[in-house]
Amino acid sequence: MFELNLIKDKAKARQRRRVIFLSIVSILFLAGLLSIFVGSLFWRETTELKKTNEQIAGVDNSLKTMKADLDVREPAARKRRNALIEAWREDVAVRQDRPYFSPIIRDIVSYHPASARFWYNQISISTNVEGGGPRGTGTDSELAAAKSLMGTRGLEASGYIQIEGSDILTESELRTVAKQMDGMLKLVGEPKYTLDVSSEIIPGGDSEASRYVPFTMRAAQTQFTREAP
Repeated sequence: MFELNLIKDKAKARQRRRVIFLSIVSILFLAGLLSIFVGSLFWRETTELKKTNEQIAGVDNSLKTMKADLDVREPAARKRRNALIEAWREDVAVRQDRPYFSPIIRDIVSYHPASARFWYNQISISTNVEGGGPRGTGTDSELAAAKSLMGTRGLEASGYIQIEGSDILTESELRTVAKQMDGMLKLVGEPKYTLDVSSEIIPGGDSEASRYVPFTMRAAQTQFTREAP
């Protein structure tokens, strides 16, 4: 009976040793797997961090290169921009002051004496290019175009006016009309009307009813000035 119990105790001891051994082996195996998993994560993070640092270094080098190139190009670009702005302002100022003839035509159509009717038979606008153009180098065609644009301008028109009242009153009204022509004043100066009373035409012989008197209108700029923009 004693021997049987001894054998059972030895069997239980061997079973306990196997369970302990298997437990230790299992723990070591799981610890190894966990170490491999953690190591793979650490390696992946290290590799990605290295790649990110390389990308940051590449972007930083690109930014430094672009900044160096910008430091070289920016002064020239700023100078060119300012020159374009100045050229645009000059172009706008010139176009507003010189080449538009529509204000002249608009003034001619819009303003008339109150006590007389008149019409134009001939209107001519000329440009004085003698010393009126800008100086500088350039081809003959360029200089001719510049002089034609910047030279002083003159206007001459002629026609008939139908007078039904006093010559003095009509001349006063014509002077008032001339002062109202803003477009004319800007482009060619204040116009001057001249009546040729000696060549008047009296239809039907009744001078009190109506007379047709030839007139001439002249305007010319003597000096071209423009305020700086």
